[in-house]
Amino acid sequence: METADVHDLLSALIHHAKQRPDEIALIDSQTGAAAFTWSELTCRVDATAIMLRSKFSEATTTKRLTYRCTNRPEDVVLSLACVAAGFTEIPIDAFLPAPQQDVLIKRSKALHWAHEIHANSIHSSKVADAISNLETAARDVDIHSPSLVLWTSGTTSEPRGVMLSQHNLTTNAKAKLLAVPQHTSDLRLSLLSIAHAYARTSDMGTWLLSGCRWSLGRGRSTLRSLPENLCPTLINAVPVLINDILNRIESGQSSLQSLRLLGCGGVAMSLGQFERCKQNGIGVIQGYGCTETSPVICSASPDNATPNRVGPLVAGWESKVEHGRLFVRGPGVMIGYLDEEAATQQKVSPGGWLDTGDLVEIHDDGQFQILGRADDVIVMDNGFKVFPATIERQLLQLEGIEQAVLLHHQGQLCLLLSHSQPQVTADAPTGRDPIESCLADSLPPGTSVKRLKLSEPLSIKSGELTAKGTPRRPIIRQRRLSSPPDSRPNHSRDP
Repeated sequence: METADVHDLLSALIHHAKQRPDEIALIDSQTGAAAFTWSELTCRVDATAIMLRSKFSEATTTKRLTYRCTNRPEDVVLSLACVAAGFTEIPIDAFLPAPQQDVLIKRSKALHWAHEIHANSIHSSKVADAISNLETAARDVDIHSPSLVLWTSGTTSEPRGVMLSQHNLTTNAKAKLLAVPQHTSDLRLSLLSIAHAYARTSDMGTWLLSGCRWSLGRGRSTLRSLPENLCPTLINAVPVLINDILNRIESGQSSLQSLRLLGCGGVAMSLGQFERCKQNGIGVIQGYGCTETSPVICSASPDNATPNRVGPLVAGWESKVEHGRLFVRGPGVMIGYLDEEAATQQKVSPGGWLDTGDLVEIHDDGQFQILGRADDVIVMDNGFKVFPATIERQLLQLEGIEQAVLLHHQGQLCLLLSHSQPQVTADAPTGRDPIESCLADSLPPGTSVKRLKLSEPLSIKSGELTAKGTPRRPIIRQRRLSSPPDSRPNHSRDP
């Protein structure tokens, strides 16, 4: 059996343990040394599953399990052990603010696992026994029942727990691999949390199916300390990390010279970043999806990457567009929201169509362009529709602009800006302010836009950005526009 035939991700692990037992599966991102071979990983997963069954054997009210996910090999072990032991895994991103972690743990209504308490009590099984035990467990996996709950980033509302099945996760990872093939010789480096959907499928799911090597890290700290002997060929990131990656490649950091594909999700890559990737011989993979769709809906491939587009639908999806709003149906649609039946019914129709809440444009070549969230669209008094995310992406391509958020407040368009240098200088040939030019190209003549300087940058810690770096507009509006001390006017112009 090849992994293309598996119905769950546990079976993919078993396949590699039987076919390639001594090959490296996981690599320590701090040392570059092997953390687990496929056989060692299988033994550890089996032993952890045995402990889960033993420790929580009397827990009859719930089979949910939360833990603080730090993006380390033990998180991967526990995830697969949950599948084997029949628990619903609920990872909590350990990089979220501590109070937010506590709220999500409480809302999960689950048993809790602490790695530091149980690590020394887990004794690995023999390989043959582990494979036999896990094969038995895999036969009992209900691929359509909740296997994983991922908390959404809460861009426009409170976070919700999204219930996903092994069918959701496995079919979506297969579809991503069809769009972006990878090989056993590849080395994937994770910089994003596997407690969120993008890394969970595009990193972890594709790793299990492809059998490549995988090293788990998190953010800039991993890039700063990357060992010279750890040379990834595949990285998925968000734009805030992509600049750092490109700067390090261009400065000659040896560990990043083998990178062949750089994936971008969550927020669109800028045109400047796209061109820099090409100049450095790196293929760009932009994609699109949401937690409720496991998450990948669209993905570019190495041969069709185009700036500002996210590729066509991946295998298995149907789509329809109503008033510019994207609806999808397919095997990746979630089971539902955790303990929120009414919210589930609002999100997914009886016919299985999921409302993404995003506005899209589909080009003649089948590629999708994401215009922004439908809830974010600003309708001016003259009926003109403003797409803030589109304008913000254009502004972020200007030199010196670190953050840009366009909001509508009390009848006025307000542009909140954070600069990496004192100011953006005027364009020499035209004498026009580049920000003014960008706004003039996107808005009707005479539209007034008040510019405000962000006295403090937006951050995940403050709750003003989601884990993937997108702005939480209601919170920003309340804090930065309703409270004068938080934002200081810079200047106001009619572009």
